[in-house]
Amino acid sequence: MDQNRGNWYLLTGLILGLIMGIVYSWVISPVSQVDTHPSMLRTDYKDIYRLLISRAYQVNNNLPRAEARLNLIGDDEPALALAAQAQRFLAEGGDHEMAIILANLSAALQSSEAAENTPVPPTGTTAIPGTAENTEEAEENDPDSPAISTQLPVSSQTPLPTESLPFILQKSWDVCDPTLGESLIQIVATNSSGDGIPGVAIQISLGTNPIEIFYTGLKLELGLGYADFSAEPGLTYQVEILDSGLIISDIEVPTCQNESDESYWGSWEIYITAP
Repeated sequence: MDQNRGNWYLLTGLILGLIMGIVYSWVISPVSQVDTHPSMLRTDYKDIYRLLISRAYQVNNNLPRAEARLNLIGDDEPALALAAQAQRFLAEGGDHEMAIILANLSAALQSSEAAENTPVPPTGTTAIPGTAENTEEAEENDPDSPAISTQLPVSSQTPLPTESLPFILQKSWDVCDPTLGESLIQIVATNSSGDGIPGVAIQISLGTNPIEIFYTGLKLELGLGYADFSAEPGLTYQVEILDSGLIISDIEVPTCQNESDESYWGSWEIYITAP
């Protein structure tokens, strides 16, 4: 009898010790993470980290620093990760300005990568007027001539447009492309050189009722100036380039036929240009 009672005491002591250990480690003195590496953060905290980096870039326009900070997160493609987060932000009804800030940094990274991959043509040794060599010769020949500044302007990273641009409509027509897989209203915004312009705000309306606002440059794999909207057949849409005054009306999903004479719903393409 005494032996059985001793076994119960051991079991009771084990249970009480386990409970006290859990209470101490979880309530009284829980483990706190300090200086955790950004790559070890949860997905939602990584989103917050990217947004903070993007907001900092919006202020200081320091792309190398922003890129170094993004590398700490460990994304395989930081530019695409930013664009994807901006799309999720809009889909969840987030602030449009925050989505633009994310898209700004995403497009800047994409532009920087494209510039690094562009080959630089070799330069010759021909003297160019206004350079240091010609300036010295001019000063020797004419000491009284005014000095010419030889410092060339340094281009800075161009941020995405935040003010209105005078867009004009280039093309707007229905498209039959079965490879798209869905009916889309596709918008491509370019400048006079044909380069895509990200960050252009576009509003889709049914009649006079706005239904969605989205931006170019959030799908980098399709171009900096690209944006699209999933359209439904049988409805008439209106596209407005916000702050620009350009409105494209009477947009409808067309009926198309494939090579087997089977009908399917097509799409609509719009090309706008800022001269």
